[in-house]
Amino acid sequence: MRVVIQDGRRRDDARACIDVDDPGLARGVNVFETLRTHGRRLHHLPLHLQRLADSAAALRIPMPPAEVLVAEVEAAAAEIDGEAVVRVTLTAGGTRIVHARDLPPAPDRVRVATRPAPAHPWLSGRVKHGSRAVSVAAVADAGTDEVFWVDGAGMLLEGTWSNIFAVVDGALWTPPDDGRILPGITRHMLLQTAEELGVPIRLDPLPAAGPFDELYLSSSLKLLCPVVELDGRPAAGSGPVGRRVASKLHRRYQRPA
Repeated sequence: MRVVIQDGRRRDDARACIDVDDPGLARGVNVFETLRTHGRRLHHLPLHLQRLADSAAALRIPMPPAEVLVAEVEAAAAEIDGEAVVRVTLTAGGTRIVHARDLPPAPDRVRVATRPAPAHPWLSGRVKHGSRAVSVAAVADAGTDEVFWVDGAGMLLEGTWSNIFAVVDGALWTPPDDGRILPGITRHMLLQTAEELGVPIRLDPLPAAGPFDELYLSSSLKLLCPVVELDGRPAAGSGPVGRRVASKLHRRYQRPA
C-alpha cells in the first residue's frame, strides 16, 4: 500500500505531481527525511524534523511549520496496515510530499564495498539532500548491498545510506561527527543505548583496514545490520556487543506508549 500527501492534499492516485521547472526535480535540489514505525508508532519525529529543518536551511529551501508536518506524517502512517516507512521531501520550488508505504523486510546481513569519498567541501555532510546519483552509481558499480566511503587517510566515514559501527576490544566504535558524515537518528539512539549498558564508546576515525571484532551498518529502517563481506572478503559480522545493544534498543521501541 502507498499513501501520498502533497502540499496538504491526499492524492487519491497515490502519485505526486511536480512542476517540471521545480529545482527539486530539474536540479535535484531537495531535502528529505525517512522514518519508520515500531509497533505502529512513530519514534523520534521531533529529531527527524529538526534535521529536516537544518538541511532545508542549508539549501535555502522553505520549511513548513512543524505541526503541519507532524499531522501529515502521522496521518499517512496511520493508513498503512502494519509497520510503515514514511518519507518527507521538501523541494527548492516549495513542493512538500509525504509518502508512506509498507515497511519492507530488513536484511539480516549485508555485503559492502569501499570507495573513495567524493569531495564536496562546500556542502556539509550533515545535509540530507536528494542528489543521490553518485551514491546510487557507486553501489551499482560495486555490485554490493552498500558502499562505505573512505577518506584519503584510509578511514571509514559512512555508507551511502547508513552509518558505520564496529566493535574493537569490547568498545563500540563509530566515525566522529566531524562535518563529513550525516549522523543518523539511529546512530544517536544506538550510542545512547550503549552508554546505558556501560559499553565503552569510541567516536574516533575508524581504519578501513580494521581489524574489527564486529562490523555493522545502521539506519532507521535496518537498525543495526551485520556486515559479512567487505571488499570481497569475509567481514566480522555480528557479535555479542552489537547484539546486546541492538536487542535493548529493539525492546525500547516495542514498549507500549
